[in-house]
Amino acid sequence: MNARLIAITQIIFAILTISLVANCKKEYKGDDPEYFKKIEESQAYLRARIKDNYEISDLSNTKEEAVYRFLEAVQNGQTDRYIFTKDEYINIFLPNTMDENTLSNTMPLEQAWKFTDMRRFIALENLQNLFKKHKTQKFKIETLTWREDVRQLKALKGHRVGNLTISFGNEKVTLEEVRLVVEHRGKFKVCVIGT
Repeated sequence: MNARLIAITQIIFAILTISLVANCKKEYKGDDPEYFKKIEESQAYLRARIKDNYEISDLSNTKEEAVYRFLEAVQNGQTDRYIFTKDEYINIFLPNTMDENTLSNTMPLEQAWKFTDMRRFIALENLQNLFKKHKTQKFKIETLTWREDVRQLKALKGHRVGNLTISFGNEKVTLEEVRLVVEHRGKFKVCVIGT
């Protein structure tokens, strides 16, 4: 049943992604003459928010702690804790990734956030379903590796998750939802999740 629900969720995500990409391509062809103007306005907005120092909530002392605290919050039903908020994502993460070929380079901010929010929703749903299945069990991180290429993102550093396996007693589960932990001034927070 759980595998079936995950498969259905992934199919829905694929359909929504194809629809979003198709709409973007349609707009790129000139169906919306204001589209490029919106991208320019979004980029000007982001450029104005590039700084050396930011206030970020719910920071952790290590990237491993950031992942653990995020997963623990999801298990406790606090899906908005220990992950970049919408405001932090738009006003901190996106400005610092402008040169990185991200969504904000090819679409207006509101559209970039909708796409990100959809990916987050599906990833959180997958994680919540996993934790519901193991309601009364505490999890333990068995394996957490990092990709070697740390991305310097202006005032931030991006640490991409390699392998993440957690266990509930003897059962081990590999997670692919947690994608990127951001470092700022030696502190860490989960920023990007998806499926």
